[in-house]
Amino acid sequence: MKNKNKKYLTKRRKTKILKLKVGTLILVLAIASTAILYTKHKALSEIGNITNLEQVIRIEPKQTPIEITEVISGTIREVTAYNVGDPAQCDSTPCIGAYSKVNLCEEVAKGTNVCASNFVPLGTKLLIEAENGWNMECIVWDRMAKRFSNRVDIAMNLWEKERAVNFGKQRLSVKILGESKIIN
Repeated sequence: MKNKNKKYLTKRRKTKILKLKVGTLILVLAIASTAILYTKHKALSEIGNITNLEQVIRIEPKQTPIEITEVISGTIREVTAYNVGDPAQCDSTPCIGAYSKVNLCEEVAKGTNVCASNFVPLGTKLLIEAENGWNMECIVWDRMAKRFSNRVDIAMNLWEKERAVNFGKQRLSVKILGESKIIN
């Protein structure tokens, strides 16, 4: 007895299946490219009206209300920069902090100053200062390789690779901050 429900792969059916696969592939590629273009557009719109490369390379401090902060301790340390979201610079989950489970990519994109360090507990605020008057307050939400026990690594967006490279390795004043009180 022959099975009437069995479908044979005729030339016409093979062509139809191939067209469906190609159509699906085109749809997936279109969605992926739209997502990539949206992300790139969003990143470029964050840059705003930058007129030269010096403005991109320079790290600007966040504008915040006046705070009185207790400085617990301070010393000169090596300070470097890295790009969150880059698996070549991080582990298999490049947007997630080592032990904090905070999405670093989102936080850095929002403008939060995030850094990685091993010599203080997670959640500690650090103040990084240079002799030229530049300073930045950051929160430790990530860890570094064990061999960098005294270094601070500033997190930058994935698209700021050149800026991170230009930042290089600097010896800067790093202060551990305690309780902050906002002055109204």
